[in-house]
Amino acid sequence: MRSNQLYDLNSFYTCVLPPVPKARAPKARRARRAEPEYAFGFLDETGTLASPRDPFFAVGLLRCRDPYELQRPMQRIRDKKHFYDEIKWGKVSAKKLDILKILVDVFFSAEASLSVFITDKQKHDVITRFDGQFGAYEALARQLVHGSIRRGETMFLIADEYSTPPGETFEENVRDYVNKKLRRRAVAGVCRMRSTGVDLLQLIDLFIGAIAYEYKAESGIVGLADYKPKSQLLSHIKERAGVESFVGGYRDDAINVVDYHG
Repeated sequence: MRSNQLYDLNSFYTCVLPPVPKARAPKARRARRAEPEYAFGFLDETGTLASPRDPFFAVGLLRCRDPYELQRPMQRIRDKKHFYDEIKWGKVSAKKLDILKILVDVFFSAEASLSVFITDKQKHDVITRFDGQFGAYEALARQLVHGSIRRGETMFLIADEYSTPPGETFEENVRDYVNKKLRRRAVAGVCRMRSTGVDLLQLIDLFIGAIAYEYKAESGIVGLADYKPKSQLLSHIKERAGVESFVGGYRDDAINVVDYHG
């Protein structure tokens, strides 16, 4: 009985009242961003391309939106501990181990990510392929930058002052390559600076040095027990990243390690 009453009522509205025009779906609006999409990238390398005794060469890019989120706590730690030495994998020692672990923790506590391109020169002759060691470094760097920029993002790139001969136009080449690939102005500009005055470039050296060290240990070039401070710092980085090994590649929100395959 109740169902019939409802049916009759619906019929009444259908017959007597004009049909209600079907509402148009609201046009989708592009979400407004309070601030422009941008990021800062810090580019550094480890290893020697020209040396056959150093089979691994790595390029690392630290990406963050606001560098001060890393720089300020690092500076406070330096001041508190009166530590003003260069942060560098080659200078890791037992005396510096504790403060270097704290500086590593700053990275994992911030909205930042690190991408690493690592090359086994015994498997891939990048020097021959890219017409010399400077061409090889530039090629690896520009591919890394290209793969690290997010959709619609503009990056300001700070690169370590890698020694290049006169006439090399690293900054323009990296910028123009990435912008051409993405068909927009994705890289606003590239500035090379000495890493001795830029903590974030030094922090990259610490990370990519540790990752390359594990690759060397895996290949038998070094032993993880040979120098305990470096092994302990590597273990700390892996523990904070939640990874058993970086060798062969690894990826999460904080760290992305990719082997170069040509």
